[in-house]
Amino acid sequence: MPRPGHVPALGLLVTLALAACSGDPDAASNPDASGVSAGAPDDAAIVLIGAAGDTVRLDREPQRIVALIPGVNRILVDLGVEDRIVGRTDYDTLSVLTGLPSVGGGIGPDLEVLLGLRPDLVVRFEGAQDARTRERLTDLGIPHIGVRPDGIDDLRSITRTMGHAVGRDVEADRMVRGIDDGLAEVRAAVAGFEHPRVAWILGGTPPLVAGPGTFLQELIDVTGGRNAFDDLDDLYATVSLETLVAREIDVIVIGEGDDPDPRIVEGRRVVRVPSHVEIPGPDIVASAWTVAAAIHPGLVPPFEGGAP
Repeated sequence: MPRPGHVPALGLLVTLALAACSGDPDAASNPDASGVSAGAPDDAAIVLIGAAGDTVRLDREPQRIVALIPGVNRILVDLGVEDRIVGRTDYDTLSVLTGLPSVGGGIGPDLEVLLGLRPDLVVRFEGAQDARTRERLTDLGIPHIGVRPDGIDDLRSITRTMGHAVGRDVEADRMVRGIDDGLAEVRAAVAGFEHPRVAWILGGTPPLVAGPGTFLQELIDVTGGRNAFDDLDDLYATVSLETLVAREIDVIVIGEGDDPDPRIVEGRRVVRVPSHVEIPGPDIVASAWTVAAAIHPGLVPPFEGGAP
């Protein structure tokens, strides 16, 4: 079974990704990659576009925000508006947020606690897995926007959307440029290294493995690796012990606290990464350096503590 400490990655990243595999009609691509409407009829209004193409109109910048996705809270903190965050989920680990009341899980939160926080904006997961939260917030007239942090492009879009919501457009654009520049630096740093075959295992019995089209594969690509399971039919899939043993794998990446079967790791290098690395967030560049240093011995990140 997955370890308790790894629930954020399994409970959020994988659940969200599996929703994308299911043909969820609510998971439509955002028609505006920025997540911001530039042609709002009312210039005084703040108009945001969600992942399913729906819009939310705010008369003013929100002052009481509840984000049900940890990566979004990290974005808000980096934008300098942590004082507007009034609640968190059980999966938010930033010290600046730990004193806030928790609404429980990011998917299927405790609505009584959530409503008691009197939010003027809720950022929720877009998908049929949490339709009740969307419907309840709509019934109560509480502004909400749905996002899907599936990959790096989504991270860019969500950052710009949150920046627009809180009046930090310039800062959000700067953050996105910093992400793109930082990832380009990682790519350049690993260009001269070999391209190891990497298996990213999320835990469980049988183990859950990251496949093609996932955020984790994007991290593998950026850091100069090759996903050993880029032939999976799903974004994430359980893989038998026999398949893992037989597959050509140079490096196995696992989260903190995992203890894979010894037969899987025999003759292979195993590296551990912090659990937050497995979830898209504004610290993606640091996460990429962490992964790059993990799969390329001898690579020294440009900051202390970059290697796992």
